[in-house]
Amino acid sequence: MNSAYDHNYELQYEGTFTTADLKENQQGRYSQAQLKQFENSREFMTYSANKYENRGPLISMIFGVGLLGFVAVLYVIGVFDMFRAMLGGLFLPVIAGLGILAVLFIFVIVPRQYQSTVEMARGMGAPLAESPPGEIQVIEARAEKSQTQGGINRRGGQSSKISCLLKMDGIEFKLQPSFWELIDPKRLYRVYCVKDQGVWVLLSMETLE
Repeated sequence: MNSAYDHNYELQYEGTFTTADLKENQQGRYSQAQLKQFENSREFMTYSANKYENRGPLISMIFGVGLLGFVAVLYVIGVFDMFRAMLGGLFLPVIAGLGILAVLFIFVIVPRQYQSTVEMARGMGAPLAESPPGEIQVIEARAEKSQTQGGINRRGGQSSKISCLLKMDGIEFKLQPSFWELIDPKRLYRVYCVKDQGVWVLLSMETLE
């Protein structure tokens, strides 16, 4: 195990913070570079919200085409004939009810959910002047490291992407692999962090031993 000084140097070299960032965080303040990162992140969220604004009709059309394709497949393989034989005179009322539900889902529920997501992204992009980051939190604990594999790739299968996670006193951070690999669970660390827009952000950290 190398010295605390050398280890802190490695953390700053591989991490997303500098000595200046750490010194500011130790005083309970954000550095100008960190404030700029928050600003860039929120500008990106605003850009994304504006980019995908008014796409509700397109999303409804995609769902509608998909539903029509699914219904066509059911018709070809004889599912409708099977249900007609099972339901008898109730077949048409049941189909009509399902059709009404499908229309409500495609043209009412889907657009509203989509717009709600867009508005959420826009809210996360609020300027720092309107919604500044919260008070910096300080955690002293030994590191708990883990890796998870999840998500869906473009082909619809399990994604091979590995997420490197650091847990400190019950709070979890997602880190870059090169930075994550440096962290030693045997050491005691002090982490400076903040919960911004519902997500915990690791600002800087230092080993205490």
